[in-house]
Amino acid sequence: MKRISVKVWTICLLTAGCMLACAPQETQTGDLNVIPLPQEVTENPSSAPFVIKSSTTIVYDEGNEKLASTARLLADYIKEVTGTEVKTGTKAGKNSIMLKIDSSIPHKDGYELKVTTDAVTVTGATEAGVFYGCQTIHKALPITKGKALASLPAGQVKDFPQYNYRGFMIDVGRHFFPKEYLKELIDVMALHNINYFHWHLTEDQGWRIEIKKYPKLTEIGSYRKETITAPGSGKFDGTPVSGFYTQEDAKEIVAYAAERFITVIPEIDMPGHMLAALASYPELGCTGGPYETATKFGVFKDVLCGGNPRTLQFAKDVVNELMDIFPDAPYIHIGGDECPKVEWEKCPKCQAKIKELGLHDTKEHSKENQLQVYFMNEVEKEIAKRGKKMLAWDEILEGNPNPETTTVMAWTGVKASIKAAQLGHPTIVCPISHLYFSNPGYNRLKGISSVARVYNFEPTSDELTPEEKKNIIGVQGCIWTEWTKDSVKMEWQMMPRIDALSELQWSNPAKKDLSGFLKRLRHQLDLYQLYGYNYKKDIEDVTIDVEPKGEGGAASIQLKTFDNAPVYYTLDGSDPSATSQQYTQPFTVDQTTTIKAKAIRDGRESDVTAETLTYNLATMHPITLKCTPDEKFTYKGANLLVDGMQGDDNYRSGRYIGIYGQDFDATIDLQEPKEISSVSVGTYLVPGDYIFGLTGLEVYGSEDGKTYTKIGSISIPTLEKGSKNNVLKRDTVSFDKTKARYVHLIGKNTPVLPKWHPGAGKQTYLFLDEISIN
Repeated sequence: MKRISVKVWTICLLTAGCMLACAPQETQTGDLNVIPLPQEVTENPSSAPFVIKSSTTIVYDEGNEKLASTARLLADYIKEVTGTEVKTGTKAGKNSIMLKIDSSIPHKDGYELKVTTDAVTVTGATEAGVFYGCQTIHKALPITKGKALASLPAGQVKDFPQYNYRGFMIDVGRHFFPKEYLKELIDVMALHNINYFHWHLTEDQGWRIEIKKYPKLTEIGSYRKETITAPGSGKFDGTPVSGFYTQEDAKEIVAYAAERFITVIPEIDMPGHMLAALASYPELGCTGGPYETATKFGVFKDVLCGGNPRTLQFAKDVVNELMDIFPDAPYIHIGGDECPKVEWEKCPKCQAKIKELGLHDTKEHSKENQLQVYFMNEVEKEIAKRGKKMLAWDEILEGNPNPETTTVMAWTGVKASIKAAQLGHPTIVCPISHLYFSNPGYNRLKGISSVARVYNFEPTSDELTPEEKKNIIGVQGCIWTEWTKDSVKMEWQMMPRIDALSELQWSNPAKKDLSGFLKRLRHQLDLYQLYGYNYKKDIEDVTIDVEPKGEGGAASIQLKTFDNAPVYYTLDGSDPSATSQQYTQPFTVDQTTTIKAKAIRDGRESDVTAETLTYNLATMHPITLKCTPDEKFTYKGANLLVDGMQGDDNYRSGRYIGIYGQDFDATIDLQEPKEISSVSVGTYLVPGDYIFGLTGLEVYGSEDGKTYTKIGSISIPTLEKGSKNNVLKRDTVSFDKTKARYVHLIGKNTPVLPKWHPGAGKQTYLFLDEISIN
């Protein structure tokens, strides 16, 4: 009897265990609308999703090692995101993800993804297309980490990229980053469907790639004794910087990237930015030195000697070794930017070469510029012998290079990409104004505005004809590392702006929608958190939006987050917490008030966002402009001038309006006659960027809006040589008490840049913020 009891008890335990094991586990379903947004997504909500299980197999064609590699990578992604370990193999089962090639699919990077309850099929025009389809699966999966089963919604994706060249550049010349970390960044690029890693390997501050014929380049040129601590500080940190990649290291990076369908484009910048090379081999310069690897940043007059045959041979030798290291790179980037000709103008060898070539100054190009074109053309011929093309920065256009052999990276501005495309050059768009993620001015932009600046950029200008637009072959983001020493800053400069970049590179511009993009961004940030990336957290902060209600000087306040997270706020100056007032709808403010707000997501608190609305008689009252703000700096328009918020330390932030080559002309309606005795206007001064201040301010008053009387004025001195950049100034006109309903202001802009300015004679910008009437 005892045995029977034990047997019955055992059966009961086994039955209970089976019931627990077979109990349905929670399933979470992802979303096929990923970043970058696919060209076409069709969901089938009536069909059950495809559930990822331990029995799932990723299937590839036997003998296709590229598909096998992609299958292994997808299996790793699935395990990382869902916690489920799936199999890879060549035989399909009941629950399979099948990777296939079909050359009839449009575009070499195109793919189709079909999800049913029983199977997922990724079909690419090439193995690269299959890889991008697998990245879509990677990003479409919910992040469950084993706490629930993950599934893909039933549906179909048909996708291909907008541009063939989708690049990201990292400068390792200013600061060295080890190869294992570069692999992590290549994984970030792969996550965003980027297919070119532009590797900027040399600079005045360091030579980072081994060249066996010239060993001193890394023995001497890879080292500098210290680094300047801040722009213009004159102070140095005393800390040596060194490091370089052996040729084997570089080949390892190339192989790692190739597995992720990323091609590495090496850059040796010449003939400028060569102080590290000159420190190693002084005979390559015009003066013979001595030279030192630079400890400051900027543009230096010491460059390679353009007239020395030995220097030209050096350049050819370097690019030949480079082509051995990077055999699959279709391009070799040889820089060509920021090469002063001061030494060339004095150098006997350069002048002799100019004479030998019969070069003469023209209206467009100096003979020294033409010597650089000769130098670059000779290097280009060496590159062409190996079946590759030359890439160069847009300064190369100063010498009329051949459009058939030179691809241009347009960095100096949008106009450069227009010019290059109009001249027939294959052009890669990467303007400093939008796609230099290390640009200090734009890095001061916070949150949504920082991402939106990239997202709203259109790489292919409407100034181009349909035929010229075909010359825009790609888009690239860039990080220069003058002030980027570590992985934390590297990553927050990249992320999340690289998401916006990826949509410029891949997605259909006709479907561009910032609000839709921001909704999809939440999942991408969660992926960054999962992988331990240091994305810029201010994207999660609250945005305080202020709009005039129209009457009585009242303001409507909206508190927003990009992902609609719960927001808590205070109006008494104290920091908010989870016990503070929760925001549910816009509220009204009609007096000086400090608003503080924070978002709380699953217990994670954002930083506090604070704005103080400082009221005066003009605040939140109607304002009209007779001048026309520059379209790049209009933002919300005239209301910015009476929104109660003072300008900040960044004229690009949207807190100022910018006017070019015009006087400021505005009228404010106080909505009833009031006694006034002073008017002041805030201006932001950045003379280095052609942004000057007022030279005069006139104030007129009226009670009927028709007849105006001048009630005050001041003259203001023009900025002098040596005036500081980034100064917020307030100019005030005081007068006897006067009754007026309408206040008309005329602010005299600096007519042209003064003689002492490098841009002497050109028109100036005027940036204005809050108008105060008291």
